[in-house]
Amino acid sequence: MTEAIGQILPLAIAVALSTIPILSAILILLSDAKPLVSVMLLIGWAVGMFLVLAVLTIGFGLVPTSFRRRDDTAVGVIRILLGSALLVYPIVTWRRRHRRQPSESPRWMSALDRINAWGALGFGGALALRPKNLILSVAGAVVIRDASLRAGDAVVVIVVFTLVGVSTVALPIIGYLLAPEKARNPLEATRKWIIANSDALMLGVALMAGAVIIGSGLTKL
Repeated sequence: MTEAIGQILPLAIAVALSTIPILSAILILLSDAKPLVSVMLLIGWAVGMFLVLAVLTIGFGLVPTSFRRRDDTAVGVIRILLGSALLVYPIVTWRRRHRRQPSESPRWMSALDRINAWGALGFGGALALRPKNLILSVAGAVVIRDASLRAGDAVVVIVVFTLVGVSTVALPIIGYLLAPEKARNPLEATRKWIIANSDALMLGVALMAGAVIIGSGLTKL
């Protein structure tokens, strides 16, 4: 189990550095919405992330044992393909963003100004289905399946992945709940920094996670 946690941590960190969930939480906190809305976003994000990885892990577990034992190379190929997809994803996203007018805000960002608690819960869950998170979750499920963990140990690994993944959304929410006035200026500064540097951050995280996944795949060949 310890080895599986060690392999899944870089993937969880890549999830944690996803800019959209962090920015969503900050925008809600800086809006006129009640703090409960941001908490519901966090719950939706955490539950969604946990369920996606759990379902994928169960799915991989349904692969016949005879196939899993004889085809270690297939695991390596899958990891290399996932890592390659993760490297391509930021390029596609960057091109899509730069087709917009400079002053045009994404629809999801505008929608957060009027989102309610239940909407935030659903939006948080939907974030777990974004392509980047799905790629990282599939890679995580491959790690868990390859480790041949017992059900209880697999759940522990999934919980670790989820806790690390949601940590960057949880921290600003907790900070705001503890000291709303003191947190407002740092949140505003963070919002501006993320918007200004989101492309570079997305590319850096994708390169890191993609390289880790491809490297782990190469060791299987």
